[in-house]
Amino acid sequence: MKIRVHKEKFDKLIRLRNLLIAVVIFLIIVIFFFVLNILNANRISWGTKTADISIGGLSSQDARMKLIEASEEFSKNDLFLTYENSHWVTNLKDLGVEIDVDATINMISRQGHHENKFIINAWEQLICLGGYNLKPVWRIDEERLEIFFQEKLSSIHQPAQNSTLVYDEKKQDFVVTASKKGVVIDKNKFKKDLTKIINSFQSGDIRLTLIEDEPEVLESETQMAKDRTKSILSAAPFKIMIIEDKEQKEVVEIEKEDLLSLLDFKPALDPQNPNNKILGVNLNPEETKNYLISLAPSINREPVDAQLTIKNNQVTTFALSQIGTRLEIEGNIPVLSKGILNPQSNKEIQLKINEIQPKITTESMNNLGITALLAKGVSIFSGSPNNRVHNIKVGAARFNGILIEPNEEFSFNNSLGEVGPEQGYEPELVIKKDKTIPEYGGGLCQVSTTLFRAAINAGLKITERYPHAFPVKYYNPQGFDATIYPPSPDLKFINNTPNYILIQAKVVKEELIFELYGTDDDRKVVIEGPKQYDIKEDGSMKAELTQKVYDKENNLIIDKTFYSNYKSPNLYPVERNPLE
Repeated sequence: MKIRVHKEKFDKLIRLRNLLIAVVIFLIIVIFFFVLNILNANRISWGTKTADISIGGLSSQDARMKLIEASEEFSKNDLFLTYENSHWVTNLKDLGVEIDVDATINMISRQGHHENKFIINAWEQLICLGGYNLKPVWRIDEERLEIFFQEKLSSIHQPAQNSTLVYDEKKQDFVVTASKKGVVIDKNKFKKDLTKIINSFQSGDIRLTLIEDEPEVLESETQMAKDRTKSILSAAPFKIMIIEDKEQKEVVEIEKEDLLSLLDFKPALDPQNPNNKILGVNLNPEETKNYLISLAPSINREPVDAQLTIKNNQVTTFALSQIGTRLEIEGNIPVLSKGILNPQSNKEIQLKINEIQPKITTESMNNLGITALLAKGVSIFSGSPNNRVHNIKVGAARFNGILIEPNEEFSFNNSLGEVGPEQGYEPELVIKKDKTIPEYGGGLCQVSTTLFRAAINAGLKITERYPHAFPVKYYNPQGFDATIYPPSPDLKFINNTPNYILIQAKVVKEELIFELYGTDDDRKVVIEGPKQYDIKEDGSMKAELTQKVYDKENNLIIDKTFYSNYKSPNLYPVERNPLE
């Protein structure tokens, strides 16, 4: 009896011991995986490899940089191709192989790092710890590979030739060419051998194997394409139409000769038998695109903004706005293809065009806010030579009718554009580098000065203005001028009124007048000066002009003084502005 009791106690102790051992082992395992999970936090799982390159324990960015360096070096390594007694040397780049480093790193980064999956993460991290070698992600450009085979390995890679159509100029008809069997490199085996090399990032040899290549399109199938092509050509000419100003308009006719350059023949799936291929009749996308581009100039039309003029202080329209048109190129490739390949009874093909709205439409005139004369600027050019007067009139006309948007910064030089004989300017004598020489556009500073005076009087914010180098009689009183010479110096100001400003320029006898029309916002403009001082016998002087602008609440919003430092006219040959 005592022996039995002792045995039961002994067995109980054994079970307790085994339980404790199991608990301890479990705790050790849990602690192990817990520590491992901490060590692998924000890192590639320890022990991980790809292409036999160890990247475990690295951050994703460090692993990416390491793999980029290794893949670039590997891609330059020689790859040896052999067939019987023939040998070729190439590399992965020539074959069109690209190692996708980002996709590889993204795949590896997920190993052992799944969200809320502790057991799966622990298992994957344990596997990685044993040196798990993941295969890199890569892709191959099939077209580039085929080109490589045909150009470099043409002695053994001879694809089958499909039957196709060739236009015979003498017969004025299409001729069916014969199909021919071929022998090509077994690409499936080639890719398997290539995969083994890429998976280890090691150079190696690939023994090529040849297989028979059957043509996809036979003569009987090409004859069907010939019959369809004849039907398409017999439907010519096709009328190209567009909708313009809500009316249908014919642009051009596509004749048979045009169609011959557009037609393209390539193998296509047989709609009657998906397992078979026939010779497809299509339009060549690139040739079709080029044809549409050639049509564009006869269709495209720039939009025309509505233009304004002022009569008796009233704004009237003197040119209505016009909507522009632009031929779609890419979008019309399928439209043209469908119209030609599936001709309708009327054989008309309507192309898509986009309408381009003008910036200023006739309907929006009433919204511009041009209702009042804001200010004017005046200068006198009496005594100017004929060429100078001519240039002033041509230059002023460039600014007549210009609209300036609210908050837009106006640039005199940008609106002026090119200055030369092509723009109608005459040469006018200037003194430049101790010489008296003619230069096109002499006198344009009369235009910039007059516009500057109008902008000052209108209370606009002047952002760029330069005085002349010396006093010029045409710009009295001195200190109220603005010199320009494209591209710099320039005259710039901001339309700080609530609506558009319209510029009007006119010449009355020997006066140049600029008028600015817009919205009267009850601002008050005070001009002080110009005041001349420090006047010397050699003609040099200084001047200042102050512009103060008050809003309708009488708050001072602009207080700016423009300083002018004029040198002696005796220095004119050195300092003369070529446009003056």
